[in-house]
Amino acid sequence: MESEAKQIFDDYIRERGLKGTAQRDLILSAFLSTEDHLTAEDIHRLVNDSVSHNDFSSDKKHGVGFATVYRTMKLITDSGLAREVIFGDGVSRFEHKYGHPHHHHLICNGCGEITEFSSQKMNEVEKHILKKYSFKAESHHFKIFGLCKNCEESRNQEKQKKSKKNKKMYQEDK
Repeated sequence: MESEAKQIFDDYIRERGLKGTAQRDLILSAFLSTEDHLTAEDIHRLVNDSVSHNDFSSDKKHGVGFATVYRTMKLITDSGLAREVIFGDGVSRFEHKYGHPHHHHLICNGCGEITEFSSQKMNEVEKHILKKYSFKAESHHFKIFGLCKNCEESRNQEKQKKSKKNKKMYQEDK
């Protein structure tokens, strides 16, 4: 799959008259190496953690720059390999698009955990709505914000502690 993705990216940049570079290859490889929802900063860190400073010529002593990562991620997204998503915190993240089924997200407001899910029923509802309104979707994002099981349990435990503390304080006031 990674070689197919690399070929798609190489074809895409070549069609636009751009050059393939070692930095672009490193960025693509870092992105493809994980299934996480990565920010440009995350990818920048991954790339530079994996690069020894001797891999580039002396004028590139500091590895791959952040601007190069961001511009390359834009190219990767435009080539159809990635999708840029924002999960309510205003931060752009990149996720795999090519070779990955359509999915939606559950986002925990407590810990920030992101869970992907697919639903045939939701896909059918989407098709029905598009047909009903004679609408051609170009993209859409379905996100549910709430609390994961762990954060919900923690919240309930905190509520119970506060309730016991308030009850004790009330009894002391009598």
